Amino acid sequence: MYKRQQKHYLMISNDKDTLMWQSIYQSASETAKEADAYVELLSPEQMKNYTQEDCLRIGIASHVDGIILEADGSKAEQKLIEEAAREGIPVVTILTDDSACRRISFVGLNSYEMGSAYTDQIAGMLNEKGTTQILFLSTSSSKTQETNLIYYQIKKELEKKKKDYQTVTISEYNIDSSSGFDTEEFVRDIFVSEENLPDVLVCMDEVVTECVYQALVDYNQVGNVDVVGFYYSDVILDGISKGIISSAIALDMDEIGRYSVNALEEFSSLGHTSNYYSVGQHVITRSNVGTYRTEGD
Repeated sequence: MYKRQQKHYLMISNDKDTLMWQSIYQSASETAKEADAYVELLSPEQMKNYTQEDCLRIGIASHVDGIILEADGSKAEQKLIEEAAREGIPVVTILTDDSACRRISFVGLNSYEMGSAYTDQIAGMLNEKGTTQILFLSTSSSKTQETNLIYYQIKKELEKKKKDYQTVTISEYNIDSSSGFDTEEFVRDIFVSEENLPDVLVCMDEVVTECVYQALVDYNQVGNVDVVGFYYSDVILDGISKGIISSAIALDMDEIGRYSVNALEEFSSLGHTSNYYSVGQHVITRSNVGTYRTEGD
């Protein structure tokens, strides 16, 4: 017999089709089920002509018991989260925080630890002589306050870790993923103009990592560029196992899903919850890639 759950939570994702978001949603759903709650996943991508703000309005109008979303920091979104709070609907931000809004908790990375993890990988890729050119790539959806903090943390740590005779030039580029000039197209252009090819490419999201991996193969640049990726889709794991992607940094997406529901449940029963839940991270290399492939299967 069908049993209706007592609570209805809404999760708003930027991209419901990525493995990363599916992992977060699955973990949140399993945790909610144990608490007699239901998590609904809603993405602007699945609703034509709708924005994340529209999805928030839907949640508020539906009087859901809680909302989980990746904050974008916009004034419009802040006002909607304020409205949700007035309506008694708690909001948890994940992956990207907005401390200026009335969210009850943030579940995400510790930018210091994440920066250190990236730095450890990059430090082993520096040229013994001469200059190492490092390019950080992100998209408009992954370029956040947190990734900015990671970027500056890496710059600071690399200055300390490099030897006196080593020179490092670091640049970053944020691809406007909302424009017609998409991520795949931009990454291809990097490899077409070989004179501008960096020594190290640091990818700050899953999509960029997959595009870089494909471009390395398509343009016969395997071995000419070291790549530090993000997350562990099947494509990225293949790249690591073949030695084409040197390593990848991944947040514990299961923890993000679990902690976000825990925060809502705790707030529901106690009226308060922790302001910040720090999730774990993993460094995936060729030596341990099999573990993550097994987890994915």
